[in-house]
Amino acid sequence: MKIRKFIAFALLSLVIVSCSSSKKSGGSTTDTLVPGEKELAAIQPKYADVTMQKLNDGYAVYSGPCTKCHNAKKLYKRTDEEWQKSIARMAPKAKISEAQKDALTKYVFAMRAARPDQIK
Repeated sequence: MKIRKFIAFALLSLVIVSCSSSKKSGGSTTDTLVPGEKELAAIQPKYADVTMQKLNDGYAVYSGPCTKCHNAKKLYKRTDEEWQKSIARMAPKAKISEAQKDALTKYVFAMRAARPDQIK
C-alpha cells in the first residue's frame, strides 16, 4: 500500500512540475520574448503607429495559437520577408483575424529589430 501511495505521489509531482515549466525557444523561455520598451522603440521608426498594446497582442498570438500546434520558432533565423510569408500561410490554419495577423507581424518585426545581433 505504501508503494502505491509513493508512486501516486511521484506521478502527481511529475505532472505538476511538467505543467508549470515554460516552453522553450532556442534555449530561452517565451518569457524572454515578452515585448518591452526596447522593442517598441526599435519598431517605431518603420511603423510609427505601433503601440505597446499591439506588440502585446502579437505576443499573445505568438505564445498562444502559434505555439499551440508547434514549439515557438526562433525569431532570428528567418528574414522579415520569410516571416511575412509564413504568417500569411499559417494565419488561416491558426484561425486568427487580420488584426491578430498584423499584431503578430509587428511583434516579430519588433523583436528582430531590437536584437539585430541575433539575426543570422
